[in-house]
Amino acid sequence: MSQSGIFTKSNLVYIPLSVTIAHTLHFIFNSPLSTWQEFPPNLPISVYSSVFFTPFLLFLSLTFEPIHSRSRFYTLLSLALIYVSIPISFRGKYPPLPHNTFVNYGAIFGLKMLLFLKSNRVYLNQEDSKQEKEFKSFLWSLFNFRFNSYIIPPKKESSNEKGNSLMITSPTTSQINKKLINRTIITLIKCLFIELVSFISIKYTMIIPEEPYQLRLIEFFTKGIPAITTPSMLQQLNFFLCIYLTISVYNYDIYTIISAIFYRLFLHSSSETKNFKPILIKSGLLTPSEYISLKEWMITYLFNTKHLFSEPWMASSPRDFWSARWQLLVNESFKELGYLPVKNVFTTIVPKKIANIMGVFGAFGVSALLHEYLIIGAFDIWTGEHFFFFMIHGVIFILWEAVFGRDNTNENSKIKRFLKWVLLLIVNLSVLPAFVEPLRRRPELVEIPMYLAKYYQSN
Repeated sequence: MSQSGIFTKSNLVYIPLSVTIAHTLHFIFNSPLSTWQEFPPNLPISVYSSVFFTPFLLFLSLTFEPIHSRSRFYTLLSLALIYVSIPISFRGKYPPLPHNTFVNYGAIFGLKMLLFLKSNRVYLNQEDSKQEKEFKSFLWSLFNFRFNSYIIPPKKESSNEKGNSLMITSPTTSQINKKLINRTIITLIKCLFIELVSFISIKYTMIIPEEPYQLRLIEFFTKGIPAITTPSMLQQLNFFLCIYLTISVYNYDIYTIISAIFYRLFLHSSSETKNFKPILIKSGLLTPSEYISLKEWMITYLFNTKHLFSEPWMASSPRDFWSARWQLLVNESFKELGYLPVKNVFTTIVPKKIANIMGVFGAFGVSALLHEYLIIGAFDIWTGEHFFFFMIHGVIFILWEAVFGRDNTNENSKIKRFLKWVLLLIVNLSVLPAFVEPLRRRPELVEIPMYLAKYYQSN
């Protein structure tokens, strides 16, 4: 078989799919009946890994072609639901690695599966391929979570702003190297800060109350019992900073560095000629059109797309914080799966303003369910605190705009923006324990990559 026949997109899926199915079946046929007397069964980690990846790979294999039939659509939907249910079903049976990794994959790629199914419903019962929009398989769109709303708009050449630059469409070698070096330095600095805040968190650790924070808030308003102290609030803020830095580094910065290296090696050539044929095309992994699309996408991702976090500490309103500054990887998913569907349902029965409000609750509701999924799957506990945290932020979002209206930066003076910033900070700190405390109740299951702090703890 030729090289191009081996290294194809389909084989990237079918070969590991065959391995996972064969490995699972081999265990089933050779395991004793006692293994299956409880649910979920006690599986070796290798078999658990195969069970976890099998529905995901099946989903990939069935999405190389447009979804023309409802039976295929519902089959794919079933596979997505099975995939996200596996880490929840096996909670508490395995150490944090690999189980917590599977929980994270189940949440993130489960969202991606649902987004793919929603955006590809247009192919149902369409037989005329000429009328179809361009179809891209799930494998092709797997790592593209963010849409055009997060592309940094180019500044005009006539602009007098400092740092004026046009959108990069064909980066030079020096620009790629500069991106790689700058991001590496920033990542190393962030890792040092992770060590610092982790050290503080370990040295000044405090016991977290078992009673959920929302119940303690009720006791505060009804009985006057303080829900949290100032030292514990500082600890919560320190731990939240650790979470922010960890997500920033390991969910964005490292992937950016890897992507820059990949682009430099396989997609960029300073001496490209007409006879130049990239290795990705030679190997059969990509067609010429797919190669061009991948190259354009990676340029956009590396040079023209906003960071995962856009200075969230500068937000002066809930909309600014949640829509433009915090976790830009997934909030488009919350819009597509929560805000728009709920808004569209209510638009037909209530005024538009009320429908928009319900849409906001829909977006925060999806976010709340996602975070509860992570807590239940990783820590095998449920207190409802993350659900309370995100839904109360939905209430804050609505009340804020009812009082202050939507922000218009040009109309707000610096003093007004500062006062709003202070108010938002106080509001966020008042509900922050509901987000942090579930993570701190099971510290042995929290996998924050740190090295010096762990050395201090062991000594």
